[in-house]
Amino acid sequence: MKNQIWEKLYHESSSLTRPVMAEGLIPENQIEEFKSLLLSIIREFLRKGDLHLGLKTYIDNIQRQEIPEIMASKLPQQDETLENWAYSIFGDQKFGVILNYLEDYSNEFSEKVAILIKPLLEKAGLPLEGISFLFFMGNYGFTPFGIHKENVGEEGVLFHLGPGEKQFYTWDKPEYNVIEHNSQIFRNIDEMLPESVSHNLKPGNAMFIPHQVFHVADTPEFSISFVMDYINPPMDRFENELLKAANEENIILQNNYQSPLKSSSKPTEWSQNLNQDSLQKKLEIALRRHILSLKSNGGIKRKSKINNSAHLPNGNFLIIGKSIFPIQYDKQLDGGFLLFARGHRIKSKDHPKLSLIIHRLNNGESFDLNTIQNLLLPDWDMVDIFSLIAELHKTETIEIQPKK
Repeated sequence: MKNQIWEKLYHESSSLTRPVMAEGLIPENQIEEFKSLLLSIIREFLRKGDLHLGLKTYIDNIQRQEIPEIMASKLPQQDETLENWAYSIFGDQKFGVILNYLEDYSNEFSEKVAILIKPLLEKAGLPLEGISFLFFMGNYGFTPFGIHKENVGEEGVLFHLGPGEKQFYTWDKPEYNVIEHNSQIFRNIDEMLPESVSHNLKPGNAMFIPHQVFHVADTPEFSISFVMDYINPPMDRFENELLKAANEENIILQNNYQSPLKSSSKPTEWSQNLNQDSLQKKLEIALRRHILSLKSNGGIKRKSKINNSAHLPNGNFLIIGKSIFPIQYDKQLDGGFLLFARGHRIKSKDHPKLSLIIHRLNNGESFDLNTIQNLLLPDWDMVDIFSLIAELHKTETIEIQPKK
């Protein structure tokens, strides 16, 4: 059923180019689970203490810098609702809370949304800068920053969790769509509403907004929504990021020294000092590894949170793969393997059976430790085996269960 809703959204949005609303994209029985995950995320964010990173708070549509400190002094309890906790801080004021990069704070949330959006990625493809999430909470009325459009290439899907309804307004008109991004915001909302298209969002509904379309939402009663940014970056920015990544990869493809530049040389000759084939190869390696990293993380831009409390049990145990987070690998120049697990990189020795194990884990299959040992010994020793399993476990790419 969920696949059909995504299929309909993709079709009605003309391949993610027009705004459209989808009903029931989040099943009713999952709404409270998402709210609980968001409460855990804000607890984790406030507990970490970097309150200036990604959190914005508003009262009467005016940003208030002192509120995050108040929120951090009164962490929400796990048995509390976000609504009750918010009202204990803001009372009867009109308030809004925005938190970016939700995937930074909860692997469980990342896994749930990766499953939710998988049908869209299968249909629309993987955006080259990945996917990120943020959430809105409050009864703030119109979006505090007015009628606006997203950054170039950032298509958005807003998932509405309620309990109140949200009214969404879009202006998909050529004269507005051609306005340069980040150059104009409209605050004369009442004046512009008559020429908008209105979409009523009930809990469980979702709204797709392409990057070129101006929009604003009205949230008069307390509600919670989270947004997926599906990011196809401008080519200049993406190329610059690849150049930076290629430098950080420290890939050595040639070791020839550069001859001194002759004083008689002309500017048109200087480019001869560059090995175009080598530069191209380095960029290709950086691009391949960037894509493998995204694929290993279900398309999510930011890698999983390392779980340092994850320990392997004594004795035999089961190793279970997660098909939503398929392990990727790239052969290195030294003959080893570079594994990609939920965005993280793990260096590994080569083994003729390693690709088989990865393939089966990516299908959601399980191995017990004894089977892994039989496949990898004696080419690998026990240190190699336990090290790889432990690294995959810490990234929460696999599940570990005691063998009964």
